[in-house]
Amino acid sequence: MTPEGERALEVTADLSVEVDGVPVRVQASGSQIEVTSPDVRRLFAAVRVAGGAATQGSPGRAELARVADTLADHGLTARLDGPAGRVLSLGADVDSAAGSALVGTRHARLHPAGTLRSSGPAGVLAAAALLVGLAVLARRRGR
Repeated sequence: MTPEGERALEVTADLSVEVDGVPVRVQASGSQIEVTSPDVRRLFAAVRVAGGAATQGSPGRAELARVADTLADHGLTARLDGPAGRVLSLGADVDSAAGSALVGTRHARLHPAGTLRSSGPAGVLAAAALLVGLAVLARRRGR
């Protein structure tokens, strides 16, 4: 059980997809979910467009915080990696004061070095948009 009393989830996945021509690899085992892309900036842009179309607006800070907290509530941790390393971590294994200030939850951590090297200065906002967009799309498919 998670601290909030929810049942912890376990995920098993090995998925390779393309999002508007950008390769993405999702691997998961137990409570750890790893998302990897060689072109994080283009991936963010594509997911942001898809997320905006689904929600009639661009995903923002509140949606990212909700995704991070929902992952944590279910004992899951998601990590996004680009070609130069880790870009973003969300969920149960994350406790970040900076995440609290930037995103509104301690369950989110931006990794500046990996973000800047993987996607340029716009990567921080794009990282947030990517995970929010993925969550919105997953929720819509679940209906």
